[in-house]
Amino acid sequence: MRIDGLRGWKDSLVEFRFPVVALAGENGAGKSTVLKAAAAAYGDGKKKPESKAFYPDDFFPNTPWEVVKGVTLTYQIRRGDSSDTIALRKPTSRWRGMPERFTRPVFFLDISRTQPINTTVGYGKLANQRNFSGDLNPFSEKDTALLSRIMNKAYTRSVMASMEGKQIGILSTGDGDYSNFHQGAGEDATADLVALLREAPKHSLVIIDEVEASLHPRAQKRLLRELFAIARDSRMQFILSTHSPYILEQLPAEARVHIQLERNGTRNLLYGVTSNLSLSLMDDEDHPDLTLYCEDDRAVQMVDALIAQECPELRRRVAIVEAGPASVIRTLGDLAGKDKLTSASMGVLDGDQGESDGCIRLPGDAAPERVVYPNMPEDQVEIVAGRLGVRTGDLLDAIDDALRIENHHAWTRRIAELLGSRMRQTRVWEDFVAVWALNLDPTERASFVDSIDAALPKH
Repeated sequence: MRIDGLRGWKDSLVEFRFPVVALAGENGAGKSTVLKAAAAAYGDGKKKPESKAFYPDDFFPNTPWEVVKGVTLTYQIRRGDSSDTIALRKPTSRWRGMPERFTRPVFFLDISRTQPINTTVGYGKLANQRNFSGDLNPFSEKDTALLSRIMNKAYTRSVMASMEGKQIGILSTGDGDYSNFHQGAGEDATADLVALLREAPKHSLVIIDEVEASLHPRAQKRLLRELFAIARDSRMQFILSTHSPYILEQLPAEARVHIQLERNGTRNLLYGVTSNLSLSLMDDEDHPDLTLYCEDDRAVQMVDALIAQECPELRRRVAIVEAGPASVIRTLGDLAGKDKLTSASMGVLDGDQGESDGCIRLPGDAAPERVVYPNMPEDQVEIVAGRLGVRTGDLLDAIDDALRIENHHAWTRRIAELLGSRMRQTRVWEDFVAVWALNLDPTERASFVDSIDAALPKH
């Protein structure tokens, strides 16, 4: 989806690379704009009364303070093996392109779903009625089990009651029945979500704003696992917004998108960010003098070991963050070099990557594991073995066995497994890189650390 001319978005491309995608970012970064623009992509055909066709004016109306015009929303839509591009345009006063929209059931859940039912207009009167005179729509056993798994509670029954045009969820446990009026906000919102999902047909688009709202961390994780299963089984697509690291941790890299708002109001979309990076970009805590963004935890440990050997006092002034793949590091390095991030930063690429603005490269010309394990002399392996408390011969055999695996990311895990069930991967890698950094050519080590020192703000 490409957004141009709307709420500060200027010809910006947003990609949805996985059936379940979560958008993260600070308040005002533009997450809700993306969700609403996505909801307006399709017509519905009115096949299902539970869903509706959304229009851009539903989300982006003219007001006494804003006039929406000069906007283009362009969508690339894949259906089976074919891809088509359509555009909704509002050059002046009227949106154009509506008849060209494809048909698809769309469901949009905004943050109002967490509003307590007794504060919602029209519900107070129902609570005071002594007798129920509406319709009952019981959940199936499968849907009740889904709700039970998410909330980790043993519901014996779940029902959606309809009365005077209002929906009231009723849950049953061994202690009896209780309605929305006596449920927690998380139960209420999740029951409504399950009620929606059981009615949504295959291939629906479901959009949820602040998906974690009112749910504790374990429930957030369980909810994401259930959404994955539904996306797979019913071929549904989910677009979410979140501020929660617990949500981001459940997603594969291609499903995480962070919207970074620059000081001048433009936006950068970072794909594949780690949950730690996304959280650090959103928090208000004090930052170190310099943040180094690395591709993974192996690189983080390598950088820390080099600094510890060459100039240990720098460790108090530098934060080293696992940020994501090389593409993310290059983007962050470019933004840092242009002074567009909120604090002094630098990217650190693995040695097998090319030069990039705002970045330095780790010593060696390969990935960290390929730099350390195959090239370590036997006398240095003996030192590592002493640190790990294992025999040198056993460690050498473990290295030889691990190097037969094509995927170098698996080498550390394999070495740890062969050294015994109590050996942690993190300890193996930390001890190897500590010895490697100690014995690295002093000139090469100094050059790397000097580049970091030069990037520190001067007080």
